[in-house]
Amino acid sequence: MPIIDLWAKEGYLSTPDGNSIYFWGFAKSETGPAQLPGPYIIAKQGETITVNLHNMLSEPVSVSFPGQPEVLADGQPVAPRYSNGQLLSFVNHAESGSTVTYTFTPTHPGTFMYESGTTPHKQVPMGLYGGLLVRPTDYNPDINEYKTVYGFGTNTEYDREYLLITGEIDPSLHQAVREERPYHVSKYLPRYWTLNGRCAPDTMFLDNVNYLPHQPYGSMVMGQPGEKILMRYIGAGVDNHPLHPHGSHARVVAMDGRLLRNGSIDLSFKRFTVLVGAGQTYDLIYQWDGLGYTPENTIPTTLPDKRNMGIGDAGWTMWSGSPYLGRKGDIPVGVVSYNEFGEYYFMLHSHEELQITNWGEFPGGMMTWVAIYSSLSPDVGMLK
Repeated sequence: MPIIDLWAKEGYLSTPDGNSIYFWGFAKSETGPAQLPGPYIIAKQGETITVNLHNMLSEPVSVSFPGQPEVLADGQPVAPRYSNGQLLSFVNHAESGSTVTYTFTPTHPGTFMYESGTTPHKQVPMGLYGGLLVRPTDYNPDINEYKTVYGFGTNTEYDREYLLITGEIDPSLHQAVREERPYHVSKYLPRYWTLNGRCAPDTMFLDNVNYLPHQPYGSMVMGQPGEKILMRYIGAGVDNHPLHPHGSHARVVAMDGRLLRNGSIDLSFKRFTVLVGAGQTYDLIYQWDGLGYTPENTIPTTLPDKRNMGIGDAGWTMWSGSPYLGRKGDIPVGVVSYNEFGEYYFMLHSHEELQITNWGEFPGGMMTWVAIYSSLSPDVGMLK
């Protein structure tokens, strides 16, 4: 039976404009840093999982698991908790310095989140949330037909997978909590928008870079032509976010951890933009084939739009300088290219313009890339 330990702690986030923001997050260990989002939890359908929450913050904290039935806390069904007649927590919480143990058995595969169930209007925006992935009972990553999101025969096979968790940061909320001052939710005004806890361009860096100790997860999506790339979206913030990958429409195969299928009828659909609401999850499969592209002819009939590979007048680009996938060529004088091996880049971003800024400055916020390489290690895009 998997046993997960989460420590609720405080820390400081970094933003690309040099700001440092106090936050609350879950850590993997007692001595490890609080992180945003919390550690990914990967479970298996039908297998009981135990989560120990150790609260190192100064007020009660809990963890709720939306979509999971019959959750127990210290062996009893979870229930709301009250303080002086006021609702304090939607589920059993741990007092400061104490531990509460949750157990549950996922009945459905899919993408879910976990988050604080205690004063969630405050604690979730402060950073107490994370992703929960449930594998189907027949999941086998070594057999293509069984490397699926929802099980054999569900048309949800994939080659690589990525988890993208949306969020926002209102620095005034974080400052008020740090100084133990009151904060009015009606004044909520985000200035930063995050994918996996980072703002662009930090979203494009690899996982576990040492200069972002509290934000370990990158958001760069990578694959090869024709591969099925699974994108798991989780809306952990308060606002809705219209996410859109360039280069190809993605096929939405599930919402809120439920496969889009009615009996034998496949109800999946392709969509230009998906509006990721607060608390919602989506599973999408993205494929870039490139019209006319073949391994023998590494130039597609329709080239990727070079505008997608540069950002405004920033003086840098992701363009390789060559129309051929896997090759590099000349780039304009004065332009810095971050292209590695002649790969194509397609922007993935929020379609709400303010959300792709850092406190109003473009580029930033909820933005990353889908990078298509001519060859790529099979170890890339594996969530473990």
